[in-house]
Amino acid sequence: MPEPLHDGYSLTHHYALPDDAWQVELNAPDGTILAIGVVPDEDPEREPSLVFNERAGHRRVPYEVMRRFMDEVADEIQRCRAWTTLPPAAVNSVVALRDVMYDGWADADYPALLTLLSEALPPDQVVAVVREVLSADADTVTADLAAPREVTARALADLRARMTEAGWRSGTTYE
Repeated sequence: MPEPLHDGYSLTHHYALPDDAWQVELNAPDGTILAIGVVPDEDPEREPSLVFNERAGHRRVPYEVMRRFMDEVADEIQRCRAWTTLPPAAVNSVVALRDVMYDGWADADYPALLTLLSEALPPDQVVAVVREVLSADADTVTADLAAPREVTARALADLRARMTEAGWRSGTTYE
């Protein structure tokens, strides 16, 4: 649903599967897409970008409209890519865990995940990784780290094997 701006301009937010990216579109009053902010959320190597619609022709866009569009793109970047500013080991953990999530994740994996991450990362980074991958509440993750549940050696070995298959190298880094 377009979000009204100023003088008939609007913004549209949506996920573009072909690009694996969130998009913020700036629409002219006549519905023409003028610009698109592209924010990849899966691959830390892909940078956000802006795309301008050449077919829209030369148009003057009010400053306030363009500023609001750029603010929305900046907010989307912060929302989708905050995890990419973590240290490399934590970023690699997010990438590997997302691959594991695609192959099937069970709630029973959570205690083993906290144990494995705690072996490789400081607590604040464990919280950031778990928040990003599982959309977990930071306070809950912090409490779970303070009072860890019992984890069997088998559960740790199973999760570690799945993470190895997903590209986990040397604990948390890719080769």
